Amino acid sequence: MPSQQLNISVIIPSYNQGQFIEETILSLISQGYPNIEIIVIDGGSTDSTVKIIEKYQSHFTYWISEKDSGQSEAINKGFQKATGDIITWLNSDDCYEPGSLKKVADYFERNPKLSVLHGKSILFGNNTSEKIVGLSSNISLHEYFPYMRFPQPSSFIKTSALREILPVNEHLHYAMDFELIVKLLLKGNEIERSDAVFSRYRLHATSKSNDHLSFLKEWSLVVASFFNSVTGGSSYVLEMQDLNLVEKQFIKSYSAVLTFNHQELEEIWLQHLNICYHYHYRAFHKKEALLISNYIKKNYASFFQSNNFNKYNRRLIFIPKFVFNVFRSIIK
Repeated sequence: MPSQQLNISVIIPSYNQGQFIEETILSLISQGYPNIEIIVIDGGSTDSTVKIIEKYQSHFTYWISEKDSGQSEAINKGFQKATGDIITWLNSDDCYEPGSLKKVADYFERNPKLSVLHGKSILFGNNTSEKIVGLSSNISLHEYFPYMRFPQPSSFIKTSALREILPVNEHLHYAMDFELIVKLLLKGNEIERSDAVFSRYRLHATSKSNDHLSFLKEWSLVVASFFNSVTGGSSYVLEMQDLNLVEKQFIKSYSAVLTFNHQELEEIWLQHLNICYHYHYRAFHKKEALLISNYIKKNYASFFQSNNFNKYNRRLIFIPKFVFNVFRSIIK
């Protein structure tokens, strides 16, 4: 079957992004890919968004503008309308690079067993220099579980696999994509990395990407739910609660066919702790960062030494916060 026959559904969840959404829509329309299904789910925008949507509505399979509880609910509404073989969502402030959907279809055609494809994105906007983000080399399967390892705008999922784990968790507003990936992989679905740059990921003043600690909080909840779902993971759930990374009542259990050995589970745990430490370090949260650091030093001394926690701790303890902020502003 030629790749141009694969139908790709792209959902655009939107709310008050009138200054950006036209560029997002045009990046889809200009793909030149014949079988694209564009679904726009707007949360009742009060700016120019609806007028722009109406301007291009002939290109959409479906669109609606009504109040919702946020991005996750909007994505669920879009999934309910989608009929494509491949499915994804593109936020109304992001864009696709030219020719991306044809490349995506080719990947899925070459590997019929493939369920998740992810590539790279260009970070741009917000007075920062453009840079490419995304994995530059393949990683082991267990390395996908400590935190979200790739940019969501450059990820695509086989619809038949996604249907088995829906709906999107509407209680998550920052890590719904990470939870989808975790649930997909735990069920044995195949994932593949591409070096292709599929999208442009916009940073701006109101972008959720700026709220790193909210991402971290929800990532921790997903990681705790992962540990709660696999053999040998229960002790890590207790450790996460003791370190105040998660609250017990929010931890879930996922359907899992994968198993992990002790070393893999420990690596997932340590890599999650490492990113927790550094997110709190960057936010200058001394108490939280030092709690994690002391735990690692006590229980995983070699990891503590090899990752230079002492160096970062000295900066936290002895350098005033305003000096940190000045230094970071200069670097930025």
